[in-house]
Amino acid sequence: MPTFGASQTERIAGGLYNDILAGILLGEYPPQSALPAENRLASDYGISRAVVRSALDRLKRSGVVESRQGSGTVVSEFDPQTLAQLNRDAQLPELRDCFECRAGVEPEIAAIVAANLSRSARDFLEDQRQSLKEDDEGTEYERSVSDAQFHICLADFSRNSFFVSIMNQLRPHMLFAMNITKTLTKRAHDNHVNLSRHEHLDVIDAVLDQDSEAARKAMRTHIERGAQRIFADET
Repeated sequence: MPTFGASQTERIAGGLYNDILAGILLGEYPPQSALPAENRLASDYGISRAVVRSALDRLKRSGVVESRQGSGTVVSEFDPQTLAQLNRDAQLPELRDCFECRAGVEPEIAAIVAANLSRSARDFLEDQRQSLKEDDEGTEYERSVSDAQFHICLADFSRNSFFVSIMNQLRPHMLFAMNITKTLTKRAHDNHVNLSRHEHLDVIDAVLDQDSEAARKAMRTHIERGAQRIFADET
C-alpha cells in the first residue's frame, strides 16, 4: 500500500468523500443503506484504511452517515436538496477550479481525438450518440456516472497518459458538480439535463466528423455553459 504525505492524504480522502457523497445524493446509496466496508473501499480505491476512515469521518461530521453497531456505516435520513446546497456552498472554490481546469484541458482532448479517430473511439461515440438520442441513461445516478465516464473515455482515446491522469483526478469533482444540480429548481434542473445532453451530442458529432476545431469549440461551449448554469445565482 502506498504511503502518502499529510496534504496528499487529505486530497485523496477528499476525493473519496466527494465520490461517496455523489453516490448518496444521486441515489446509489439511499437513506438507511450501508456503505461498503472500509476494507472494500480501501481495496477498490487502492488506498489505506486510514484514508478511508478520514473520508468517512468527514461524512459523519457533515451528518450524511452514521456508525451503527452490526451494520457499519449507514446513510442518514436527510433532505437531498438541503444537503447538496450546504456542500455546494462549502466547495464552491474547488468547483470553480475544476471547471477552470476542464476548460483548459478538455477542448484539446476532444480536438486530438477528432484528429486521430480510432475504430474503438468511433464505436464508443456512436453508442453514446444512440443512447443520448433515445434518452436511455437509467437513473439519475447512472446518468451522472455515464456523463463523467464520457469525458474520461475521451481522455483515454487521446492516448495521452497525462490527460488520462488529470481526468481521473477530476472525476469525483465532476460527479460533485452534477450533484449541485439538485439545488436547482425542477425546471432549471430538467433544463440543465436537456441542454447537457444536446451539448454532448454536439461534441460527439464534431469528433465523429473528425473536425478538430468544431470538437474543440463544442467541448469548450459545453463546459462553459455547464458552469454558467451551476453558478447562475453567484454572478
